[in-house]
Amino acid sequence: MKGEEGTLRRGDAGSGFAVSPRPPVSASLSLDWNLLKRVSRSFYLTLRLLPGPVREPISLAYLLARGSDTEADGAATDAEKELLARRQEIEGWLAASPDRAEIGKVWTTIQDGQRFDGERFGGGNSPPLSAEELDRYTYLVAGCVGEFWTGICAKKLPGFSRRPLEEMKELGVRFGKGLQLVNILRDRQADARLGRVYVTDTQFSEQLRLAREHLDAAEIYIRSLTVRRLRAACALPFLMGCETLDLVQKFPDRAGVKISRNRVWFLLFRGFFF
Repeated sequence: MKGEEGTLRRGDAGSGFAVSPRPPVSASLSLDWNLLKRVSRSFYLTLRLLPGPVREPISLAYLLARGSDTEADGAATDAEKELLARRQEIEGWLAASPDRAEIGKVWTTIQDGQRFDGERFGGGNSPPLSAEELDRYTYLVAGCVGEFWTGICAKKLPGFSRRPLEEMKELGVRFGKGLQLVNILRDRQADARLGRVYVTDTQFSEQLRLAREHLDAAEIYIRSLTVRRLRAACALPFLMGCETLDLVQKFPDRAGVKISRNRVWFLLFRGFFF
């Protein structure tokens, strides 16, 4: 799975924009927020903004997906090694979660995408993905997360959106696909050196256009949200995705372009007023 796929979090309704240093833990679960912070990198900023009712299920889904992704790719850091070592404990948190059905479903879908990726490029000299395969892959590892995120918000935060639920789920799918496609376009040279061609040179312009269209749908999603902290949480990965895509377009031959850490903090601040 490319990048730091996960879910977008909401802030507590009417609670302002203070970011708590450590999210509160409910009596039902005992998630290790320190581990989550160490394996989620910049996405932890988004997770910290989520309101209590949706914070745990979304964070747990992220940990599970991150764990299976790390298992497939191999642990490169101490935090990732700890994540793998604690897999049974983390799956125990899933068993104890009142949202285990929804979390289990999205995790299964993500694992399907991870298996597809491994099998598709596992034979050596694999041909590039077709546009249809790429669309399927981006749904399996990220689009489904937007769908899950939206369903959890509807379940836990009634009235979270001005638009109908099914329309929000469709926009959420495109939100996830867009972020994933940005990661793919950004990393395409490095992936190609590993024999994994997700986007060919001839597909680049078309997929760049599609990524922007997906992010346009993401903006509609964000502006439809009624919870201010939720809008801010969703705005951060959206703004990061837009700026990264701009860099990819400006420097198409530069490998692994990324925005600076200081810029991430600026976008976090900007997201508060999105």
